[in-house]
Amino acid sequence: MSKPALLFLSPIMPALGGNGLAMRAGATLEALAADYTVHLLVIPVAGPAGPPGDEVRRWCARILVHPAGRHVDPLFRLIAGVRDPDERLTALLAYPRPALCRFATSASVREAAELARGPAYQAVHTFRLYLAPFAEPYLAQPGLEVRLDLDDDDVTTHRRIAGLLREDGDERAARAEGSQADRYEAMAAALLPRFDRVYVAAPADRDRVAARHPGTGVAVLENVVRLPGPVAPPPDGEPFTFVFMANFGYYPNADAARYFCAQVLPPLRAGARRPFLVRFVGADPPAAVARLADEPEVTVTGRVADVTPWYQSAHAVVVPVRAGGGTRIKVLEAFAHGRPVVSTSVGAEGLDVTPGRHLLLADTPADFAAAAVRLMNEPALGRALADQAGAWVRQRVLARLREPLAARPAPLPVPGRQTGRPRPAWGQRLIASADRSRYCSSADPGSETAPEAGAGFGLRGSLAPAPPPRPR
Repeated sequence: MSKPALLFLSPIMPALGGNGLAMRAGATLEALAADYTVHLLVIPVAGPAGPPGDEVRRWCARILVHPAGRHVDPLFRLIAGVRDPDERLTALLAYPRPALCRFATSASVREAAELARGPAYQAVHTFRLYLAPFAEPYLAQPGLEVRLDLDDDDVTTHRRIAGLLREDGDERAARAEGSQADRYEAMAAALLPRFDRVYVAAPADRDRVAARHPGTGVAVLENVVRLPGPVAPPPDGEPFTFVFMANFGYYPNADAARYFCAQVLPPLRAGARRPFLVRFVGADPPAAVARLADEPEVTVTGRVADVTPWYQSAHAVVVPVRAGGGTRIKVLEAFAHGRPVVSTSVGAEGLDVTPGRHLLLADTPADFAAAAVRLMNEPALGRALADQAGAWVRQRVLARLREPLAARPAPLPVPGRQTGRPRPAWGQRLIASADRSRYCSSADPGSETAPEAGAGFGLRGSLAPAPPPRPR
């Protein structure tokens, strides 16, 4: 019997490894492929499309890439061109949509829908709230189940990042991030009730989203990781090595690396009885993170093709993250590679783990350094943590995703579907009082490259000094 057709809208090429966004997309795709014939449409607003891996090709009937970077809201382009940073911030604060939605012009949405035209889809699965405008053409179709995977609660995440930026002294960027939280909140209020099912990665996010949007069905679609083959212990006689795996283009990860070196490293040096190394492994380290390699113990690698050798050379994993949302796939990855973890509470948020049994938690620099020293001095503790965490993560297998993805819940009442008259598109409602041609042009002149994954959601770049106008 042939499987029903499903359209999967993803902001990044799904993958087995790499950054957490691509890994969640990859795990979701694999689970969906067990019950559906999947047609993948990548709309690369959160990272490069890149070539699909062999597994992705095997799981998909079609792999389509919509060049969203060709379509940029002309209003956002005008804002980005404002040279005075304070005036640019004022304009950005008035922009009616999240910054990553600047690629979802009316022409872009139509073009993506035309590209995906083909079979009679039974379901459409959209990954991330900022991609929800691309699901608009399907929301009014009767009998079509339309789902949205938020991954995390964008409202809470952006407010946390705003607080972190404010703590770091960047008030302009903090205000911009706070405005993004407000835009996501308005967007969610308008769109979430129109989806048949909404997913998040963590129970706490489910509770927050459900409380904010009563009547919206919200389910947990937890993160999982593939289990690697056996990972050998680090070689004897080497300095004790800590590793932090992350996409450093994402501001909370860059902040975590700087926080570790500025506040954790000094007490760690004072308490350590043996030589140690710290390795920051991951893509897109900004200049402030790259400069951390000036510390004698620290290495900053940049992007690596395979994380397993770096886990093999590590004695422990540190997750000094102070803001973010959802659950950290990299914590699960560390568990799967058999390495003990020291994390902040935020870094381990959303994981049903027990401190002292599965990992060590520490939320002050002194406590974080003390926990790291414990792992250096107590090898048996590290082995016990790794064993318990490994047993825990082996229960988080791909099969756990199939039930919430395959089950078709009774659709909640969806405004517009009951009468057959779809509500106005979200973007149309927001700008109904303005000159629509300024916001959603069918011509979409010019081009813009979509941002790399986690690149500050385009905000910090938008607040930087504008380049001189390009010659026409």
